[in-house]
Amino acid sequence: MKLKVINIRLTKEHLQKDEEELNQFLETVSVKKTSCQLINAQVNFWSIVVFYDQKPTREPRTSQLSKIAYTIDTALNEEEQKMPDSFKIWRQTRANELNLPTYMICSNSELTTLVKVRPDSIEKLASIKGFGDQKIAKFGEEIIAFLNSF
Repeated sequence: MKLKVINIRLTKEHLQKDEEELNQFLETVSVKKTSCQLINAQVNFWSIVVFYDQKPTREPRTSQLSKIAYTIDTALNEEEQKMPDSFKIWRQTRANELNLPTYMICSNSELTTLVKVRPDSIEKLASIKGFGDQKIAKFGEEIIAFLNSF
């Protein structure tokens, strides 16, 4: 565990800058404990002690903003029209098994996007909006196998 002391000066010219510095630091660490004290001096300030662990750095797979997404009203060709009903049956079965609402497995727009994109690997599946690490870990291989069966 590491320790950092941050002072937040309570003057108009420093307050915002000091708060921004604190917020930026807090975004990069896992806080374990804090302690603070108001210090009355020539310039009053809060002295904050932060006990923390460094967050593990991880490369994001793909930015959420650049992920692929289709809406449920996207036109499907003749071959694609056969897939959504089968996908919905699979989704309902998995939702019942896991005691979850169907949208937690895949939303309708995610199903449409799967049908349009037809990812054939985990990497391609990760490029679709709504498919993060957890959903891919739970359903990724099943979804790819399902798509390959068509």
